[in-house]
Amino acid sequence: MKKALTVGEALESVLRVAPALPPEDVPCLEAVGRILQEEVRADADYPPFDKSLMDGYAVIAADVAAAPRKLRVLEEIAAGSDPARLRPLQPACASRIMTGAPLPPASDAVLIVEDSEPVPGDPGAVLAKAAVRSGDNVARRGGDARRGEVLLSPGDLLGPAEIGVLAACGRTRARVGRRPSLAVLATGDELVEPDRSPSPGRIRNSNGPLLLALARQAGATVRDLGIVGDRREALGAAIERGLEGDILALSGGVSMGAYDLVGETLRSLGVEILFDRVAIKPGRPFTFGTRDRTLVFGCPGNPVSTYVIFQVFGRPAIRKMIGFADPSPAPVRGILRGAVRQRPGRTGYYQTRARLSEGGCVAEILPTSGSADFVSCARGNALAVVPAEVASMQSGDAIDILLLEDFADR
Repeated sequence: MKKALTVGEALESVLRVAPALPPEDVPCLEAVGRILQEEVRADADYPPFDKSLMDGYAVIAADVAAAPRKLRVLEEIAAGSDPARLRPLQPACASRIMTGAPLPPASDAVLIVEDSEPVPGDPGAVLAKAAVRSGDNVARRGGDARRGEVLLSPGDLLGPAEIGVLAACGRTRARVGRRPSLAVLATGDELVEPDRSPSPGRIRNSNGPLLLALARQAGATVRDLGIVGDRREALGAAIERGLEGDILALSGGVSMGAYDLVGETLRSLGVEILFDRVAIKPGRPFTFGTRDRTLVFGCPGNPVSTYVIFQVFGRPAIRKMIGFADPSPAPVRGILRGAVRQRPGRTGYYQTRARLSEGGCVAEILPTSGSADFVSCARGNALAVVPAEVASMQSGDAIDILLLEDFADR
């Protein structure tokens, strides 16, 4: 029997064969959360003219170096005014100006409205009550970006702020990494669909929906192949359908029992099995292989094992295919609250509640009845990682914490 790979060896093997998918052009609003695959440069100076940052009066700073000072008001300038049509300021004059409006020629500062007041009996004048310096309350042309400046680069994650940058540059579409298509197939005669009441000895299929949700959260498009029983012909036909996409994720049938048919069926269909055991707890009987461009993840049937395997291996593979430069999120260092014990030999991943505090990350490993405890997956927001050679850790020990995708919201 071949030696089980370490978690690091298995992850390296997965990421080595996971391809970065070719880019596609999508509307900008569909690009949120995806990875940019092109360079975006400013198509003009931003701002394209000197503009006011406040409501008030455009002035010549030297005129109001000493206050109070009466100024003659030449005009009112609204946001959207054509800079070429504005009257140049003359000494001892001002123009009433709104936030975002262009400054008139010869002005070099803005007196905010709170530092001004009307001149009794002279509606065409304003009294400056405070001094200003050149540049006060003004955004200079090109102060944000110069024409041709690189604003976004390949590999950047597109969030709402980046979508705003694209819009400001006149871009309505973005070139991003394509989302991988992932099919999920649950195996086992004991399974029934979630909307059915299981007869004695059978259970509802929770792993299928779990994998579909995890894959969609990680950025894949998903397809549900449903349930297939422990029969070679039916299993082979279902797997063949799943091999049409970028990734096939199977649940169950990867151990060494008489009804565990996934491994041999995959091989019969031309899937090259790269490994079928990993020194990880839970999830040791994890099978991974490829056929042509399709990655195949054969996850164990126990829900917690499936959950952990996907978080440790499936999520990084999807992130690499989408275009993340660093697809495997690095664990953070935290402080353990409570104790944990394990049999050495496999790296342990434990459902954990992690909280960020002034002292760093504090992690509490959650109680569980074992790898079939599907409820435990819904209680944590992180996985505590105990090295394979470690038999026990005590409260207060430093420990690696793998934060899950929705950590901040749980």
